[in-house]
Amino acid sequence: MTTALADILDSVTVSRDVVYASIGERDLRLDVYWSKESTEPLPLVVWIHGGAWRNGDKENPRALALLSKDYAVASVEYRLSQEAIFPAQIHDCKSAIRWLRSNATLFNFDPDRIGVWGGSAGGHLVALLGTSGDVADLEGELGVTTTSSRVQAVCDWFGPTDLLRMNDIAGTIDHNAEDSPESQLIGAPIQENPGLVERVNPITYVTADDPPFLIMHGSQDLTVLQNQSELLHTAFQKADVSSNLILIDDLGHGFRSKDRDPNDLIRHVEAFFDRELKDKESDWISHVKNPHPWVSDFGDNETGTHDALFYSEIVGGYAGYTIYLPPSYRESDDQMYPTVYWLHGKSGRPHGSYAFISRARKAISEKLCPEMIIVAPTGLAASMYVDSKDGERPIESVIVKELIPHIESTYRAISDRDMRGIDGFSMGGFGAAHIGFKHPDLFGTISLMGAAMHRPEFLREKRANIFEEVFGGDLDYCTQESPWELVRKNAEALRGRTMMRLYVGEWDHQLHDKNLEFSTFVKTLGIGHENGVSPDANHSAARVLDGIGEEASTFYQRAYRIE
Repeated sequence: MTTALADILDSVTVSRDVVYASIGERDLRLDVYWSKESTEPLPLVVWIHGGAWRNGDKENPRALALLSKDYAVASVEYRLSQEAIFPAQIHDCKSAIRWLRSNATLFNFDPDRIGVWGGSAGGHLVALLGTSGDVADLEGELGVTTTSSRVQAVCDWFGPTDLLRMNDIAGTIDHNAEDSPESQLIGAPIQENPGLVERVNPITYVTADDPPFLIMHGSQDLTVLQNQSELLHTAFQKADVSSNLILIDDLGHGFRSKDRDPNDLIRHVEAFFDRELKDKESDWISHVKNPHPWVSDFGDNETGTHDALFYSEIVGGYAGYTIYLPPSYRESDDQMYPTVYWLHGKSGRPHGSYAFISRARKAISEKLCPEMIIVAPTGLAASMYVDSKDGERPIESVIVKELIPHIESTYRAISDRDMRGIDGFSMGGFGAAHIGFKHPDLFGTISLMGAAMHRPEFLREKRANIFEEVFGGDLDYCTQESPWELVRKNAEALRGRTMMRLYVGEWDHQLHDKNLEFSTFVKTLGIGHENGVSPDANHSAARVLDGIGEEASTFYQRAYRIE
């Protein structure tokens, strides 16, 4: 998807250095990349460049990558801080949006579908465009003033927000210095002028009618700390604004890397704008077409969650997960938490965990469940959470050998089997059983919800595609990795030291009997566990959990022995 300018000239008309406003003899300019051939107006994505508000220009915008995906693109010049202090920068950007909207017909784009994308200082300005749509003080009077500067979608890459929190961790810049980019932006030392800083902060203006946001940030960024994106994301979640925060574990400022494919990140931008400006799913989102299925599309985050990518040496690329952090996590740097790994079902995605997370979050607020971290990894379409025999899809190894150590080194997760649980629904229930029973020294708690407790012979006869793709058509390998065999093999290591539960929906016609049969089998092995049938529930994680009632949450209170 990365696009060089030379590659687009044959298919796209480029209108350069178009004046959108003037201050005296100073002209402000933008470039528009647009299609004359399109039979209908395209959505427009406006790129706002970075450069610490004192460097940078509109040349070679990252958004050129979207031209091949049926978008028009504009790239905007704005006054830098050595020429004019804030709010000149946002006045210019809003003026550019108003001018573009009023000239939409000229460039064959839709004035009601305008998104903005920017990085670093540009990330700050696009965030401010998104949150200050109704703030007269930040509109200015430049250029066209008769149209709206509101935008319909915002992609913020590692932009500053709360300037007074940029020194929370020592980085490459002293942001509190009198000559810092932030102090130069407002024309005064930031720590001595909190009122001016508040005016600059996009969080100041967050309201429920703000447009959807995609926020992406590198966890190794020591120029703009990731807390800047976390603070904005949290503010959106409190205001019920659609927001997706994706943290990239191994990248720093600018997402610069010789070893990483930039398309792994840009695909998320494409999916976001397609969803918000075209009301469609990107082609790559389907499991069949995803060029790197270890990372799925994410979308709007449930309260308390964000998404993350970490580099998997086993895969040779990124692997994705969704993570929930409990309410007190940001309030203390010392408290440690138990962790639950929730595995999604067949053809699912990490956000399939929301049925579990939303109920756990409510239970935590009602003191029915301990504060705990919940991690939902990408489990591929039909992996059964078993390393495929051909080695092509080593999902179990990624979770056990890489994801768990990554979580426990990145977050304040207790590194102890008794404080580590694995849970899942449908295929994820099979996976929780498979991984939990195979690694009894890793997990002190195993929970199976509507689990696909298929015997090897059933997989061979009724799930031929899974039997071939995962187990290589080998019944011996399928048996070796089956929860039925693993629980029998490791019964002694599980008995008396593992908290376990198994629930299935009353109307789950395909799996009801299999779960009851498995429960009986486990009892014959002397492994005590909680089990039951969730009344009026079909094959639905939400209905199974609701049917269990308070026990769905107090289970973890008992499992983690927290009074």
